[in-house]
Amino acid sequence: MEIKRFGNIEGKTMMLLHGNLMCWRQFEDLIPLLERKFCVYAVSFDGFDGTGKTTYTTAQNQADKLAGYIEKELNGRLDLLFAESLGCGPAVFLKASPTVQIDRMILSGPEYLDFGVLNRLILKVMPQKQYRTAHEKYMPAWALRFMGQTEQGMQTMLRRIPDHIRLESVRATWEAGLYLYRTDFLVQPDAKVACWYGEKEGHMKKAIQRLRTAYPSLIVRCFPGFGHGEIINHPALLVSELERFWLL
Repeated sequence: MEIKRFGNIEGKTMMLLHGNLMCWRQFEDLIPLLERKFCVYAVSFDGFDGTGKTTYTTAQNQADKLAGYIEKELNGRLDLLFAESLGCGPAVFLKASPTVQIDRMILSGPEYLDFGVLNRLILKVMPQKQYRTAHEKYMPAWALRFMGQTEQGMQTMLRRIPDHIRLESVRATWEAGLYLYRTDFLVQPDAKVACWYGEKEGHMKKAIQRLRTAYPSLIVRCFPGFGHGEIINHPALLVSELERFWLL
């Protein structure tokens, strides 16, 4: 795992958790707009830190490592956590950690991907396909449709895929996503949590229903015309919405 720090050391603390196949560089266009007000901590999960020496295992494992970092470096407190797609799993576990305090959290694109009896088949097929995407940096048409994305919209993300991603890491991320919502989430009635998603994303209705069981005060924001992860390609809009959420 790699954690990079940017911005105002005296500002509010913010941590950014990336989506699948990505690394901290997914937020390269966003960080310059944040670092004037925030002290920004941008994470690259195990398996996606570009070293080829680490492997992603579970969302809980990543959350435990982040909790340890926050305890040591930030006195156990984080003002804002922003998690994109894959990052939503570790974010949920981190928010439930008894050793850290997170004032506000945004889950962006936390899709419900549990297909029941089909999960075992999906685990045999999809990791290999996504592993190929990681190395060829090409997103096939069926995957674009699944994400509600366009080829042009995906180009920025594809350019930021780190080196040395292992098939084992990709398979672990799929397993984490397929079974995330079977977790017994800690109920946090007063938690300030938002769920963001694009209008073209599928699998969000069940996700929102499930998240509300953990966060009864969940704030939901749908972005018209956007696909999965597309909000990252609009950093000025993202920062504007983030600041609006901060003031709620």
